[in-house]
Amino acid sequence: MELAIDTSTETASVALSSEGELVAELTWNVGRNHTAELMPNLIHFLHQAKSNLKDIDGLIVAKGPGSFNGLRVGMSVAKGFAFALSAPLVGISTLEVEAWPYAATALPI
Repeated sequence: MELAIDTSTETASVALSSEGELVAELTWNVGRNHTAELMPNLIHFLHQAKSNLKDIDGLIVAKGPGSFNGLRVGMSVAKGFAFALSAPLVGISTLEVEAWPYAATALPI
């Protein structure tokens, strides 16, 4: 199972996927409180999804552009989990995620 973390904006998200298929997601308005809100929401999310950190075999994190503090918090949590779980960690560009739905239009993005 993969855990995705996006703290690049004032709207934070965490998601679980299994082999690329979405299992569960949580999105909330975090404002500028990434430091205080990410871990409690992540723990609540895993509990609600009936998952455990030991189920995670890969991590995905938004790498920006975005809020410096938000990115720092998300990347630190993702890197800590990846290290503790000996799981691979991949950074994804926030701009690429935003542009992906329009990739097939052949228009300049």
